[in-house]
Amino acid sequence: MRVKALLKRSGHLGNDNQMVVAPFTVDLSKRTVNVKGKILELNGKEFDLLVYFLQNPDTIITKEQIFDRLWGFESETAISVVEVYMSNLRKKIKQATDLKPIKTLRNVGYMFETEELA
Repeated sequence: MRVKALLKRSGHLGNDNQMVVAPFTVDLSKRTVNVKGKILELNGKEFDLLVYFLQNPDTIITKEQIFDRLWGFESETAISVVEVYMSNLRKKIKQATDLKPIKTLRNVGYMFETEELA
């Protein structure tokens, strides 16, 4: 509920639980993503990862931040799982849209570039 309230205040979330960062439209209640009229088929963590990037556009996010946000401090999963999910998410976005909005900043982290979407 806190995340939804913050998103509404920032203008990223409409009253119908939709977050729009063109061309991505995310329905948080149905957990669906629409890109340029196509449904992007994402599993649970891929969906959460995309939402995290859309909440923080043009911001560098480290692997550690992603891991802590999606898997939590107490997880017994290795941090390398982030790379696997990043790869899967990128492939699915590229297949659906030919866009490459997620950039890797070597030894720093990842960034979702909104200027790539224009």
